[in-house]
Amino acid sequence: MQGKILSPQLISGDDGKRYEYDKNDVVNLGNRDLALLTGSQVEFLSFDKRVAKSIYIILSADRISPARTMALWGIGLIFFIFIPYIGLIIAIASFVLYSMAIYSVSKAVASKSLFKNYIGAVIIGFFGFIVFSMPVIIISLASGWRVSIDGTVLFAAMFPLLIALIYVYRIHTELARLSGSSLFLWAFWIYAVNVLLCFAYFIFVVFASIFIFLGYAGFIVALVLLFIAWWRFGKVEKR
Repeated sequence: MQGKILSPQLISGDDGKRYEYDKNDVVNLGNRDLALLTGSQVEFLSFDKRVAKSIYIILSADRISPARTMALWGIGLIFFIFIPYIGLIIAIASFVLYSMAIYSVSKAVASKSLFKNYIGAVIIGFFGFIVFSMPVIIISLASGWRVSIDGTVLFAAMFPLLIALIYVYRIHTELARLSGSSLFLWAFWIYAVNVLLCFAYFIFVVFASIFIFLGYAGFIVALVLLFIAWWRFGKVEKR
């Protein structure tokens, strides 16, 4: 039988009756907050017409669709961030849309960890980049090091990026579990390899051009896989 969650203790069945239940009988609750799942569809068994057992949360496509659309736009805009004059605006719009997509999925599935991990990745990646790169840039300019500013910034950014990878892995693992698509994890691993290639750029200077080419190519492949993964993210059922 199917129904809808009215509260953390009550389900409204499709037969018009109301059923009490215990959260321990929600098979696929996981680390989700039951209080945030009010209105979600469920599938359950009932043996005494008053109590629901073996409850599965079913999240329909209409709860995921808005997040899916925002994520696709956010990823798609990344390919246009190098347009002169408006590239920065496009980059900000891309970030905002993707952030809203992660937040929407987090709310739809009542996840306690998805958006927190995303915020962790953003804080460490962005602010860590500033903390690491600015002193290096200042010292480089003041001392007259014969290195490019772009290279200096890239090298400094590697350290927070490596730490942020931990949070990015958690995000993509949860998205893969929710959607049933391993493409989220494939996108992550390719992205992680790109970060390591950036390190290789500085260690193996002779082959720098090769690593740069592989890094850009891998980044594009990761984005394409991520785009496809979100495109297929149509329904979350019994997960």
